[in-house]
Amino acid sequence: MTAENYYIGVDLGGTNLKFALIDAAGTIVKRHTVPTEAHEGHDAVLARMIDGTRQIARAAPAGGTATSIGVAVPGVIDMETGVVKFLTNLPGHWIDVPVCGPMQEATGLPAFLINDVRAFTVGELELGAAKGATTAICYAVGTGIGGGVVAHGRVNFGLGGAGGELGHMIVVADGPRCGCGNRGCVEAFATGPSIVAEANRRIVQGFTTILGDLVDQDLNKMTPAVVERAAEEGDAVAIEVLEWAGFHLGLGVASAIAALAPEVVVIGGGNVKPGGVFWKAIESTARSHSH
Repeated sequence: MTAENYYIGVDLGGTNLKFALIDAAGTIVKRHTVPTEAHEGHDAVLARMIDGTRQIARAAPAGGTATSIGVAVPGVIDMETGVVKFLTNLPGHWIDVPVCGPMQEATGLPAFLINDVRAFTVGELELGAAKGATTAICYAVGTGIGGGVVAHGRVNFGLGGAGGELGHMIVVADGPRCGCGNRGCVEAFATGPSIVAEANRRIVQGFTTILGDLVDQDLNKMTPAVVERAAEEGDAVAIEVLEWAGFHLGLGVASAIAALAPEVVVIGGGNVKPGGVFWKAIESTARSHSH
């Protein structure tokens, strides 16, 4: 009897490390999540990734075995060498950090590295909203803004896997500093932290808004979901904050549309509520600036 092969997926997030054991049909057999604790540094995080990988490999059903590891990370990578070039939204010195080598050595399994939103793009192309499209662009809006490009029915990885950084398209030449070092990137305006920072700034400066009351005047509790809730209740400040963020992301989307003429634009991520004020601002700006 031939042993069934299983595959391990590892997602490095700013808050959590997520692990999945997947069968040949693409069905998730087992999930596991642990805190990233990124403040401890990349060596500690990598050790946690290895430990979680070993743990979920042992969950393979009887007669089955894990045969490879796919690792998704939120930053610029070199897919060929399995090295993280840099991560902008995790604390610590994540520059030129080998990931695949140590994981392979520790587990005995081949490991492969991919940017997390390029992985998201592969998923949308194979199973999701971009299925059947020959050209598409994908965004994931969270702590950062990741992107992915589908051309001629395949995900475009670019040089070393760095292609598709749509969140780092510059929309204001002398805009605020982005985590990547440039000024005026889409990511500098429209991430979750950007929305929270702008909402809190308005509270501190004394704008008339219900935002402070919604978090009991504890600015540490502010989230994009709170800002969206205030906007839904008609709060003018919250609406302006979300529309400002959505406007700049919409400009980036319009520029990508002009460059690629996609059949579909996919927007995901925990900070975008479908049909919400932020969502509507993204869509209306992208449409009004596209031919």
